[in-house]
Amino acid sequence: MWSKCPAGKLEKEENVVTAFNLKIIASVCMLFDHTGAVFTASTPLFFRWIGRIAFPVYAYMIAQGCKHTNNINKYLLRLGIFALISEMPFDVAFMHYYMMDGTLNLGINFLRNTNVFYTLFLGVACVSVYEKLKVKKRIENENRGPKSFLSFFAALPLLLTASMLDTDYGAFGVALIFVLYLAKPEDKVRRTVVLTAGVIYLYGLNLFTSYSYFNLMCLLFAFIAVILTFLYNGKQGPKARWAFYAFYPAHISALVIIWYLFTG
Repeated sequence: MWSKCPAGKLEKEENVVTAFNLKIIASVCMLFDHTGAVFTASTPLFFRWIGRIAFPVYAYMIAQGCKHTNNINKYLLRLGIFALISEMPFDVAFMHYYMMDGTLNLGINFLRNTNVFYTLFLGVACVSVYEKLKVKKRIENENRGPKSFLSFFAALPLLLTASMLDTDYGAFGVALIFVLYLAKPEDKVRRTVVLTAGVIYLYGLNLFTSYSYFNLMCLLFAFIAVILTFLYNGKQGPKARWAFYAFYPAHISALVIIWYLFTG
């Protein structure tokens, strides 16, 4: 993309990927993924591969959001509210099952197999605990510097919580957000290294299983997210925060309604 500079000459704009662009891409990819998950028999497999782009982008944007938020407690509150709002449609869409007598059980449970907003909430909670303990230790040590490793390990209970709640992407997802934050998400090289290591851990370690081809395609598509975040220019773009929050429960609810109309 090109634009005019004050002298009337054309100059190339660098890295035109804004936060808004990243969120749009992640939302569309997530829609593909969830459509493929709800309508497995009638959608092509590549819907699920496309979906692998979404979470690394969201994890990065959450880490970046922790750096820029004016009030991390309000940030946590928003994520917590949408975690609860999203859980019922999430469970109906992905956790329903049929009983022995053919009765449909919706599988609704707010403490097991929970949606990705739980993961995002716990990731931000890790950051919040880390920062508060770091400040406290700095004061206790008379400004001689915090013992960061102690603050880091204080996040471990939240990782265990993610495992207990079986959140979407589990403790790995929470840890990825936290490590991205610690690595300074505004640093292109560091965020690229962390995300690359994350997607390799998530998909690369399973390349030699019976689902090796599926995992290979997941890995390749997940690397697209790494490239996109590398190209991120640090600019916000159009603001539509609530729209992106609402899109998650809204699109899952729409998929549930369509699923019920076709199967009910």
